[in-house]
Amino acid sequence: MPPSDIEDKFAILVVSCDRYADLWHPFFQAFRRFWSDCPFKLYLLSNHQGVEEKSVQNILVGDDISWSDNLRRAVAQLSEPYVFLFLDDLFLHRRFNWKHVLKVFQWIAESQPNYVRMSASPLPDKPHNDLVGIASKGTIYRTSTVLSVWKRAVLIDLLKSGETAWDFEIFGSIRSDRYENFYSTWKECFPVINGVIKGKWQTTAVRNLQAIDIEVDLTRRPIMTYRETVIFF
Repeated sequence: MPPSDIEDKFAILVVSCDRYADLWHPFFQAFRRFWSDCPFKLYLLSNHQGVEEKSVQNILVGDDISWSDNLRRAVAQLSEPYVFLFLDDLFLHRRFNWKHVLKVFQWIAESQPNYVRMSASPLPDKPHNDLVGIASKGTIYRTSTVLSVWKRAVLIDLLKSGETAWDFEIFGSIRSDRYENFYSTWKECFPVINGVIKGKWQTTAVRNLQAIDIEVDLTRRPIMTYRETVIFF
């Protein structure tokens, strides 16, 4: 277990909305199975509908305005100095190296960077230490939302009303150039399956989740067709 002095420094925020409520059960089923000893507070962002899940606190932001507006309203309600964004369609599918991940969180707590991408895609462009490298100003996806840890105040400052997640990753990266101390890990910290693409279940993802007994509701949204899969990939 991590030292108690870092447990209150991080909030895990699962970014979602009511339209994706069918993902919540398999998401938290997988999360509890593969990160059962998670020491941080866990929150779900949605509109009007919450989840009845042990130890999950619902943050209801009301009607959709935009992805960025929803996120800003949710993050403003948190008290922890750092927020770890976990997207609702990224499903943990196996155990991971918690000792290594804990070292990253401890480094964040001690060094107080503005941002750390816990997904090594893209890789950092400059070295820093054996845990993280620097995501330099001007690099693409500097504000990638996938498995990213943010200093809460910096995230609030960079979010712009009306932007989608994709807008934020492009234009937020440009705005982030006014900040130093953006980093990325050298390796993937969390093994996840990207379950939904463009609102549809990815066929391989469904097969892989079912293989590990994660319950997927296929009555609420369609599966990508073979043609769609070929075109996308």
